Amino acid sequence: MILSGVPTVALIPILSADQIRLLAAVMVPILLLYLFILISEEAFELTGIKISHAFFMTFGALIGSFIDIPLGMIDGVTLAVNVGGCLVPVALSAEILIKRRVSPLPAVLSVAVVTVVSYYFSFPIAGEGILMPFYIAPLVGAVAGILFTRAGPTAGAAAYIGGTMGTLIGADFLNLATPGTIEAIAGGGPAVLSIGGAGVFDGIFLTGILAVFLATLAARRIRRSTKDPEAPRHE
Repeated sequence: MILSGVPTVALIPILSADQIRLLAAVMVPILLLYLFILISEEAFELTGIKISHAFFMTFGALIGSFIDIPLGMIDGVTLAVNVGGCLVPVALSAEILIKRRVSPLPAVLSVAVVTVVSYYFSFPIAGEGILMPFYIAPLVGAVAGILFTRAGPTAGAAAYIGGTMGTLIGADFLNLATPGTIEAIAGGGPAVLSIGGAGVFDGIFLTGILAVFLATLAARRIRRSTKDPEAPRHE
């Protein structure tokens, strides 16, 4: 995310800011309306993601992406965290794990995989930030969530935790911890680096959309299932 002409930590957008805001404004209400009309709350919660979570993963990231909270100075560079791209996914992931809505092992494994892939594909660019193709996090997170839950009902929750936390750790924290990265991004001038910045444009926001979509599919499957009268257990 670029704040007043200075570089921050972000992921490569393909569409313009206005185009993505318009796309999000259309997609998010349709997705949430679909949840309320076709999915019962009881079935949806069996996926590990509550309907309230779906709101925060989408609208929370969208609104919070405009808010950066300064943390301090590092080598002359102001370090900040983005509410929508960092604080919202961290809080949601912690709540999902603490309340055991998804088993820790699939979530941790998903985070590990996305962390490695994100670190590999991300790179610092002077005046731009830490860049990575936006589709890496949601796709790898979704595949990891599906594999590690054995395509279970909590695949969406594992995908969200893996995609968001893996991106923050791999693309942001590990790169920022690498010697010389901050100086390289700043390009010798004053800069504000926002962890999870441009949340509406990067893979973190798209990971939330995809996670809700996976959870919706799982909830539909649970609702339609008539073979097993017992509620599906979390994988």
